[in-house]
Amino acid sequence: MDHGQFFILSIIIVIFGARIVRDHLRFKQVQPREDPQYQARMDTLEQRVRTLERIVTDKGYDLKREFEKL
Repeated sequence: MDHGQFFILSIIIVIFGARIVRDHLRFKQVQPREDPQYQARMDTLEQRVRTLERIVTDKGYDLKREFEKL
């Protein structure tokens, strides 16, 4: 992966991360922490972040192929 691809991927990760945080803050205002739906949503968001982290840190990852899947 060259620097240009890494830069673009980093921007995408930041955008998705910001959306996750934004969604979390909005959801937090509406739902109390004890609500099972809140916990399920948080688990989903955490899994999304883990997936993005794995994509960025995997050296053998074929970025172009994954973008084509989207």
